[in-house]
Amino acid sequence: MSSNTSLYYKWVPEWIKLPLMILAMFPHLMLMSLFHSNTAFTASALAVEMEDIQYFLSLMYGAIVVALLLFQRLFAFFRVRTYILLSCTISILILLAISLTRDPLLIAVLRVLEGIFCVLEGACFLPLLMMQIKHSKSRTIAYFFLYTFMLTGGTLTTSLLKESIMDYGWEDMIHIVLYWHLMVIAIALLLLNNKRLSKKFPLYQLDLASCLFLLLSLSCGAYVLIYGRKYYWFEQTTITLNLALSLIFGALFVIKQQLVKRPLFHFEILRYQNVIIGVTLFFLFYIIRSSLNNVYTVMANVWQWPWHYIIDIQYINVLGTMVGIGSSGLLLLRNVSSKYIFGSGFLLLTASCFLFVPTFYPDTTIWTIGIPLFIQGIGQGWLFTPLVIYIITGVASHHANNAGLMGTTVRFWSTNIGFALLQNLSYTLNQKHFTQLEQQLNTGSPITTSYWNALVEKHIGTYGDQLANSLAGKSLQTTLSQQASLVSNMEIFTYLGILGTVITSIIFLFGPVRALFIRLKIPYL
Repeated sequence: MSSNTSLYYKWVPEWIKLPLMILAMFPHLMLMSLFHSNTAFTASALAVEMEDIQYFLSLMYGAIVVALLLFQRLFAFFRVRTYILLSCTISILILLAISLTRDPLLIAVLRVLEGIFCVLEGACFLPLLMMQIKHSKSRTIAYFFLYTFMLTGGTLTTSLLKESIMDYGWEDMIHIVLYWHLMVIAIALLLLNNKRLSKKFPLYQLDLASCLFLLLSLSCGAYVLIYGRKYYWFEQTTITLNLALSLIFGALFVIKQQLVKRPLFHFEILRYQNVIIGVTLFFLFYIIRSSLNNVYTVMANVWQWPWHYIIDIQYINVLGTMVGIGSSGLLLLRNVSSKYIFGSGFLLLTASCFLFVPTFYPDTTIWTIGIPLFIQGIGQGWLFTPLVIYIITGVASHHANNAGLMGTTVRFWSTNIGFALLQNLSYTLNQKHFTQLEQQLNTGSPITTSYWNALVEKHIGTYGDQLANSLAGKSLQTTLSQQASLVSNMEIFTYLGILGTVITSIIFLFGPVRALFIRLKIPYL
């Protein structure tokens, strides 16, 4: 195209284009965190378990991975404004359908469709952002805008939906997201003409069978990881069957990509060192990051903080994330070595894990928990975008899209593996510490006797002796359960801190150790 402004009407001022493109990118990120806005509320509204909500999220992430395979072909086929209007309209129709049903199976299907059109809708704004950023590294800056929204979008979305969740209901929560999509349609109609961004690329020989194989593989694999503990893993045939289907459909996807003339995914990117290192670090980063859900769970279940208050506390983490993204962005633009950025990022995550350990007491303050939350935010801000940029820039330009898709796939698997790992670890440690605490109770101890008598006296004035003793027993069980949860999280974050220490040490020492090894080998060559 002759100029960067050729997609816009002539009357549109230059200064307004970039802010509006950034704003238009946000609604599709609201879709990604829609069910995550308040899992307890959503689970209650749909009469489903928390695992079901996590699975709905995973279905959408899986659909996003698949949609990214088709995005370039679809975006090249349509004119830009037509593409935005079409994808937004379909997203609105899907949202309307979700607001009208409570059937979990139907919502699961709609969630897959929503994931596909969510990424098709949002990904088109990335090249539009790059066009408006007048800098030699416009691509890097555009990614920073995108991943800032991705890392903070859950909290921002929940804040926007908080009033509707508290005062109204399920339909109103969905409708607010829908209204934001109407804003995107208005921006497209008012600002954009109907010219193309690139030469039209016909839609022929789209490998939809491979897309279906990949979607089924991801969906079945996520089912195994999320519901495994609930169904005692391979003791139930459903888990075994889903694992088998995940492996079968995954193998079919790989085989078909090797046979077709125009593959959607090029496996030769696995030969690049940057991809292997970046993907490994991305996976480890997400495993550590997934522990943040444990902190918010303790806030809700042990400290009994209201969920809307917990949302406000999450802004401490959001602030840290924005500081981390901004500072790591400046370092990337100044070409600082990735080793120092990654090493510092994991060092911050490690410090936050160790700082979380002493916060897990029956009572705490916002200042005590706020410091590790802020540091954790800086750490994830230092790692997320630099890792993506490291993966993408380390491959040939014609493989950049596949490298980005690799990062998204790793995010999908690491999110689900992190959920499964911490869910099972928390359950096992809670059981262990609950049993230990129960065994340590000594009814002959003056402290135990005094505490038990206080519990009984609390209820005996209103209820009879038998019911008072029963209620006191339940109160004691709740207290033991809460104590076990606190001790378990101390242990979990200690383990994660040790893992972070090992990763940080390897990052900083990898170069010198490798150089030393080479020197030692020289005499024997």
